[in-house]
Amino acid sequence: MALMDTTRASAPERELALDLYRSSAVILVVIGHWLLSVMTYRDGEFGRDNPLVLMPWTQWITWGFQVVPVFFAVAGYASAVSWARRDAATTRQEWIRRRVARTLGPTGVYAGFMLVVMVVLMLAGIDGSVLELGGWAVAMHLWFLAVYLMVVTLTPVAVAAHQRFGLGAPAALAACLVVVDVIGIGAGHPEVRILNYFFCWAAIYQLGIAWHGALVRRRLLVAMAVVAAAALPLLVTWGPYPIAMIGVPGDRVENSAPPSVALLALAAVQIGVLLALVPMLNRALARGAWPRILTVANDNVMALYLWQMLPVIVVTLIGYPTGLLPQPPLGSGAWWLARLEWELVLAVVTAGLLCLLYWGRRLFAAPVPTFNVPVTPVVGEALLYAGTAACALALSLLSADGFAPGGRLPVVATVLFAGGLLLVAARPSVVTTVPAQE
Repeated sequence: MALMDTTRASAPERELALDLYRSSAVILVVIGHWLLSVMTYRDGEFGRDNPLVLMPWTQWITWGFQVVPVFFAVAGYASAVSWARRDAATTRQEWIRRRVARTLGPTGVYAGFMLVVMVVLMLAGIDGSVLELGGWAVAMHLWFLAVYLMVVTLTPVAVAAHQRFGLGAPAALAACLVVVDVIGIGAGHPEVRILNYFFCWAAIYQLGIAWHGALVRRRLLVAMAVVAAAALPLLVTWGPYPIAMIGVPGDRVENSAPPSVALLALAAVQIGVLLALVPMLNRALARGAWPRILTVANDNVMALYLWQMLPVIVVTLIGYPTGLLPQPPLGSGAWWLARLEWELVLAVVTAGLLCLLYWGRRLFAAPVPTFNVPVTPVVGEALLYAGTAACALALSLLSADGFAPGGRLPVVATVLFAGGLLLVAARPSVVTTVPAQE
């Protein structure tokens, strides 16, 4: 028997707390990326230091900056709201195409811009190793969008699973993640852990859908956070998981690539606490200028996430060779002050960049334009899924290899992404009718 979906009747028309969580999560991720982007310039050559390796104690800091789970939980809630509010004339295919196009439009502009820059730099004779480092730096965060496309495309299935199984749906996905980690780590088959890119993020996304359905009450949220908070130190101390919640070179097991049980435990702590605070925060944020501030912030989070590493490249190219930015010994007091200066400079440059992107939002924030093709809706939906999968795979390749792998253009990823965009944009124009029954 299907579970009845309870409406969040007591919820405000707009969840301001979730708007705050969404924008704050992206900002924290960006600050974390900037903090760990320790670029160097020595003997006329650019390089990169990794403080997580050189100063292992800093791995604990990643617990505060790994807040991607919060974004996925909020995304699950937002998708459930959008799906519930769609009108009767909006088909599943149209809903998915609209959501995917809104993500791929700005992403395509960003990817196209970076590819043009790489071509110009190659023609200018820039060394391949420099291109490879810079091309990786401006692409490494695109993995997030690949996973996001996957869970958004599966939203109708996720909502149906929620209506049928309730909290059993995220629980089953979490259980699958645990089984995969046992097989991958305990039984020595690490390749199977790639499945956890789906199980982990889908479980968190599904939890956001369950919260929209009012199945996740405050008492359950607090209990989930307490249990996870107790388990997390055990997992990284006596378990097989490292402390860092992002990848560290040399670690046999990673917590984020692919996601692990430890990352899911951290997510449970974050989501349990934050969702329990939503009613109180909604009341506080309804006053004053907060609604307007949050609207502006959420209108710009996509641009901030996509373009966050371009200021790093610009400031590095200008600040270090000219001596404008100091390079004190790693870990010293002067180094930490230089990190603060680095963050402030990047914030100023990024603010200017966001203003420029907002001014050109008709280009930089536009969804993928669609066009009619003479195919049936069934074929059109198949093309939509194939195109989304191709774009997600392309973004995964770019995230791993960058925009200039080996100093060359990423031909395979570029072709995959361009082809995927075309398939997503192809809207069926043939109308199929069901014969009337006599």
